[in-house]
Amino acid sequence: MRYERTVNINELVKNSHLSNVIQKGLFLNALNGRLQRIFPEQYQGCYFAVDMTQDSLILQVTGATVRQALLFHQQQLLSLVQQDFPKIRKITFQINPELHRR
Repeated sequence: MRYERTVNINELVKNSHLSNVIQKGLFLNALNGRLQRIFPEQYQGCYFAVDMTQDSLILQVTGATVRQALLFHQQQLLSLVQQDFPKIRKITFQINPELHRR
């Protein structure tokens, strides 16, 4: 340790895996807030963005009924999302019954 190169703590934290996890969490939190504002009011609290890949947005929903309703409106929702994220080409819905307990 005595002969190792001095490292700036800010640089170390910025490049760490934990920092990447925190940044992704902050991004998803901001994304969820944005989705709550642009998606129809009747579905608020029934979905949660869990991931975004290069061309896909992955949402968890509270149940099959909500999933089917969102699938019915999928093209309209996709066009709303594409206003902020034009590279998104599809929305995937996953059922998570634990979601409504948040």
